Amino acid sequence: MNQQQLAKITKALKANSRGMTVTQISKEINLNRNSVAKYLEVLLISGHVEMRTYGPAKVFFLAQRVPLSAMIDFSSDYIMILDRDLKIIQVNDNFLKLVNSESQDLLGKKLEDASLSAFNTADMKLNLKAALNGKRVKKEIQCSIDGTRYYCNLKIIPTTFEDGLPGVTIILEDITEQKRMEEELTRLSNAVKMSTDSIVITGMDAKIVDVNESTLKMYGVNDKKELIGKDSFDIIAPEDQEKASIFLKDVLEKGSQNIQQFTVIVGDGTKKNVDMSLGVMKDADSKPIGLVAISRLISEHKKTR
Repeated sequence: MNQQQLAKITKALKANSRGMTVTQISKEINLNRNSVAKYLEVLLISGHVEMRTYGPAKVFFLAQRVPLSAMIDFSSDYIMILDRDLKIIQVNDNFLKLVNSESQDLLGKKLEDASLSAFNTADMKLNLKAALNGKRVKKEIQCSIDGTRYYCNLKIIPTTFEDGLPGVTIILEDITEQKRMEEELTRLSNAVKMSTDSIVITGMDAKIVDVNESTLKMYGVNDKKELIGKDSFDIIAPEDQEKASIFLKDVLEKGSQNIQQFTVIVGDGTKKNVDMSLGVMKDADSKPIGLVAISRLISEHKKTR
């Protein structure tokens, strides 16, 4: 690919802000139309040129482009760009922070020679080879970097550079916190299912969103649907409503509360006495997202002593 001809075309387009056709460019730089068309195709693919159609005419314009280095540094993802020989030619600041390196330690090196063991696995090499052959790769991966395990959404995108040569762009989206929360929720879910105590989960409005099997047995109902959506205060006996309101207020202020005794109303309308503890559930940002109440029939509790 003749870089001088590419430069002539971009210079001509820069001087003609209203755009030019292939014929006009051909006359301007004294190059045959077929060659101009091929160079324009390269410039279109690389994003240097834009094309608009006006009737039968195709008019080309110089693209308004953000420098690549500036663009990738806007991203919150980790980005590394490699040429066709898998030589590192660009990384963004977030990637450098992730691998605890300086740009001069990576740029110009082949991936296999850089101190990036997480990116030198057999699977990664196969994915990079596929991307160089034009296949876009998207998958979830686990990797260890400086002793820390990360979960990431990996994208490997076939890339064409200004000279028309192929390369690849690696984009990593960190989903570690999301995966840890999913694992914690799974662990808690299993614990809830196995518990012999009644466990009731509500929103911050105290409306029931989930219960375990032990709750169904305690309240004498067959289906969660009979409880989900109800105000949790509806299952507290009238004589304990005020005490429950004070209990909830204390929990919201302190985050949790010690066991207290309450009288609850079960499915057949009868009353039972329970020991109940209450706590606030929070998300990864420590924002309250719900309440969890754990109860045990007092009679059963005494039997286990």
